[in-house]
Amino acid sequence: MEHARRHGYPVPEVFEVREDGLVLERIDGPTMQEDLELRPWRLRTHMRTLAELHHRLHEIEHPDGGTLLHLDLHSLNVIVGPDGPVVIDWTNAAAGDPALDPALVWVIFRTSGVPVASRLAAHLFIGHFDPQEIARALEAACLYRLADPNTFPRERVRVERLRRRYA
Repeated sequence: MEHARRHGYPVPEVFEVREDGLVLERIDGPTMQEDLELRPWRLRTHMRTLAELHHRLHEIEHPDGGTLLHLDLHSLNVIVGPDGPVVIDWTNAAAGDPALDPALVWVIFRTSGVPVASRLAAHLFIGHFDPQEIARALEAACLYRLADPNTFPRERVRVERLRRRYA
């Protein structure tokens, strides 16, 4: 997070690193998901903002080399703060193929069952990326999601169905 912050990326400031967690700057505001549930007419704008956050992130090199990935950068992990969007939940951050990040979000939107994470949100979001790059990363995104222990059983079925359809 601090590496991303040093590159001008919108993340909360890290005040302290503890064995049991981090002490972070408090950002007031709803998540992008919560804002969309109250104001669904903002879907197009929020999906463009989410895509811009991905593009900005992928301009940053990971400290170990390669491209910095978030690997969970969707509407629940963006706070709509008073000074603009702020990206939270960096637990899965790693280096890798920048197409994996948006492909993974597309898989989450298509399979999570969250109301705003609909086909329309997925379509509006993914339209900001090179379709060939996303297609190339789709199998890896599905496999990543299937390997995630936080993926619900019903969602796993949907991910596997999506994987078979687009493989």
